[in-house]
Amino acid sequence: MNRMLIMLVAFTLVLSCKKEDISGDTGVLKTITSLTEYENDIKSGVSLMFFHATWCTKCAAQRPAVEGLTKDATFSAVKFGQVDYEKIKDVSDKYQVAGFPTILIYKNNVLKHELLGQGHSQQELTNLIKALL
Repeated sequence: MNRMLIMLVAFTLVLSCKKEDISGDTGVLKTITSLTEYENDIKSGVSLMFFHATWCTKCAAQRPAVEGLTKDATFSAVKFGQVDYEKIKDVSDKYQVAGFPTILIYKNNVLKHELLGQGHSQQELTNLIKALL
């Protein structure tokens, strides 16, 4: 009986350790699904790419500031995308994204800003993008 109870507890713990989607993704950002799509989006104009993992709490904390930018009419020409760091590894590898959350801001295919980790306010991001328009 004790053995069965221990096995049940161990099995429950293993199941509860799965990576859970806590991204809070609202579909506001374009989901990048390939390296070609990524490169097309950064080719011209201003683009902001948000690298994240669906289970990352720091990414979830950074997401509202990034998504809030899409509501600003000043940025109607800016391309906003998101890249799942773990699913689209060819993009992460080619552009040397070492962790998440990472925000890359481009102008005409040239990287202008690389922001690592969480804590970048919507105002900070606004200022960086406005300077590129």
